[in-house]
Amino acid sequence: MRILAIAGFTVLVFGLGAPAGLAAVEPEGPISHDAPRTFAATTGYWTPERMRAARPLAASGPAVVTSKSVVPKAAAEQVDVPPTVRTQNNRWVAPYPASAAEQQTWKLGGLIAKTAGKVFGTGGGGTDFVASGNVVNSADGDVVVTVAHAFMDEQGRWSKNLVFVPAYKDGAAPYGKFAARTMFMWSGYYKDSLRHPPLDFGMLVVNPVKGKTILQTVGGQGIRFNATAGTSNLLLGYPSNGNGGRTLQFCSGASVTPKYDMKHAMLCDMGGGSSGGPWFQGFNRFNGTGYQVSAHALRNTTTSYGAFFGPEALKTYQAAEAA
Repeated sequence: MRILAIAGFTVLVFGLGAPAGLAAVEPEGPISHDAPRTFAATTGYWTPERMRAARPLAASGPAVVTSKSVVPKAAAEQVDVPPTVRTQNNRWVAPYPASAAEQQTWKLGGLIAKTAGKVFGTGGGGTDFVASGNVVNSADGDVVVTVAHAFMDEQGRWSKNLVFVPAYKDGAAPYGKFAARTMFMWSGYYKDSLRHPPLDFGMLVVNPVKGKTILQTVGGQGIRFNATAGTSNLLLGYPSNGNGGRTLQFCSGASVTPKYDMKHAMLCDMGGGSSGGPWFQGFNRFNGTGYQVSAHALRNTTTSYGAFFGPEALKTYQAAEAA
């Protein structure tokens, strides 16, 4: 295992062809796309009322997963990027239930209460949407992990007006609204006019607020690549079927058998809006930190699934970190 110490449900898409930039990548690799803005001030566009009115981005459904799914490469050496806490936090996180397939509101504090948040954007058709995301440690302090299906709509068009709001609660943005600069995802995620859930992860690079990076503002969770699947899971997000998306929710429990070429699976009832929420295996209950191993990407009637953070995710993270 190598440890890096760093300072400082719709998948199937019959689109109009591959989004700009995808076809040019050969062989496959991470691709980037500048986050376009159709409004003079993206953060000003996202008023509390507009944030509340945004439509939940659906967790993808298995009914549209086909045999054309792309399976990620086999794991290599495990790589850990450790979490970082920028401000002193003496409040311990109370123990959470070891098994909670029915979501509960996260009231336990810790770093996760700051780093988890909502991703807001405008789809290609002009509809505002909301997903979930999480700040992770990075050299430049500006990387948020979410899902690739938050970056494109059903016709393969890139999202606009993307912002990340850490610690969102009922329309409030206590640490600010961090406008996205660049989106990163793996080129093989969108292939043959289809979206492939085993590669459904995305890295969002966000601009500073008041001269501080998001890492300087709220800290960052760790992130783990090429990990062996564990047995105990913690999944967090902002589902519309939990307090109307107003508060951070969580599920916890043992791993179940994954399907659809996904790596991680657990029983959980979080619905639309929780896409992109952080998935942990092993979590420090004393300070609310951990190593994110996946993001909520796929869901059927009982079970949530997450993509493998393997070599592709590591290269995508490294590209975002260097941007």
